[in-house]
Amino acid sequence: MSLPPILTSTEEIAAFAAELETYPVIAVDLEADSMHNYQEKVCLLQFSTPDTTVLIDPLAGADLKSLRPVLANPKIRKIFHAADYDIRCLARDFDIEINGLFDTMISSQFLGEARFGLADVLRKYYSVELDKQYQRADWSRRPLPEAMIRYAAEDTSHLHELVENLEAQLIDK
Repeated sequence: MSLPPILTSTEEIAAFAAELETYPVIAVDLEADSMHNYQEKVCLLQFSTPDTTVLIDPLAGADLKSLRPVLANPKIRKIFHAADYDIRCLARDFDIEINGLFDTMISSQFLGEARFGLADVLRKYYSVELDKQYQRADWSRRPLPEAMIRYAAEDTSHLHELVENLEAQLIDK
């Protein structure tokens, strides 16, 4: 898997936001520095479409307001895993509202999964092993090591496939 692009400029982010508007479903995640700083902040945003994964570095100082319309658009489904924390962080740091949400963790809980962390669910359904060693890393450090970039990309790259599986099971219940 090649490294995903990391967008750092307002112009790059605006162009990407316009591209996201063309997709009916996008996967979203973020990394923050809550374990390493008293005043936590979002340090990285991850987006996956069925075609690609792109990271956004909010610490580069770019304006992220172009993401607001796509994330607030209820006609575009946003897939998260354990969305509660991410939604609060996006609202706090960037005044971003999320509409059209599908939370794969909540769906897993509805299906009676005893273990519903992303790594657990992906292992069960797809035999995918996520390396969660960077979950509590200091995401505010720059430059990000290649291993952390790969970790971040993995958190959204499987969500499209997972939501199809979970949704089919929920319909059957």
